[in-house]
Amino acid sequence: MWGGIYAVLFSISTILSSENPIRNGFSKSITESYTKYTWSDLEFQNKSIGKEIQYSFYEQKKFGPLQRGQSISITDQGGFWAGVGFIRKVELSDAFNFNFDFFPGVYIRNGEENLGGWLMFRSGIELEYGINENWRMSLGYDHRSSGDLWDYNPGMETIKISIIKTQT
Repeated sequence: MWGGIYAVLFSISTILSSENPIRNGFSKSITESYTKYTWSDLEFQNKSIGKEIQYSFYEQKKFGPLQRGQSISITDQGGFWAGVGFIRKVELSDAFNFNFDFFPGVYIRNGEENLGGWLMFRSGIELEYGINENWRMSLGYDHRSSGDLWDYNPGMETIKISIIKTQT
């Protein structure tokens, strides 16, 4: 359920963007690229089941209000996920952003919980704080599931903290 809500929020924030309204199309622009290092607690069926580390790179390209990124993660049980998607940043102040992201990707279970299939969508929210010009940090929550592509679709959540380094 939460993944669907995050996906709807991602869509609404994109469509209603004051920065680059959808009626203007998704014109390309240049923005700041950055890398994100994330440490997460994994939840499955409302139980903590392990830890995950994640590396993400966000490109200089934006399409309307959306910035493209690539991400990979691995859990302490050998679960692997890699995907390509978009982040939508909503500026709250000079120091704070509220971010929505959506990343389709490939999931390899290994010793982890059965999520029902190999194609998983990650959608999440996070509050990001700018420490200085080069460094930021964020607290977030995301959901991954197959979006009901498979008969079995329990989903998994991550509660995460990230350190972000801008590319200068």
